[in-house]
Amino acid sequence: MSVSTKKQGVSYTSMISGQAKNVAAQAGPVAMNARMLATQQAVPLARNVGTSVRQSADSAVAWATPYVGAARHWAAPWLEQSAIAVSENLAPKISDALRTAAQKIDYVEPKRHRISKTTILAGSLLVTVIGAAAALSLRSRNGNGTGYTADSPMATSPDAATSPGSINDGYGPDDPNKPDSEGNGHQTIV
Repeated sequence: MSVSTKKQGVSYTSMISGQAKNVAAQAGPVAMNARMLATQQAVPLARNVGTSVRQSADSAVAWATPYVGAARHWAAPWLEQSAIAVSENLAPKISDALRTAAQKIDYVEPKRHRISKTTILAGSLLVTVIGAAAALSLRSRNGNGTGYTADSPMATSPDAATSPGSINDGYGPDDPNKPDSEGNGHQTIV
């Protein structure tokens, strides 16, 4: 390889490098012009888009308004019939179910079973009457009104009842059948 070919390679590279620098220098202002041109066109376009969107929305509302009115006119009687059906048919059933549930869960305090004074007085009077009737029955059964018969060892003698400090046991003072005081009521065998 000769020295002259090397020079050509270097000069060719520097030439391309110079052209790239020129293109880059020209691209900066071209890009700036493109940006300014896009900005100048975008602002009115954005304004036009806002206006056109607003006009489109207004026209959509104008188109939909009669259909919405017709739908509301059709739906209103159905809603009213539904409300009547619910209030006449469903609401009473729900109300009854709620009342039944309320009655089932309601807590009723148990009543206190107090015995009134009248009941206590009547019971006491009844016990007294029954006791008096039993006593009268025993007296009339024995015949002398004392509850003892004449041949009973417990029958009273007039002199035993009148002597002071004597026990009415049915025996005379000198009766040989009289139980010993230490014999616990049994007769003493002599």
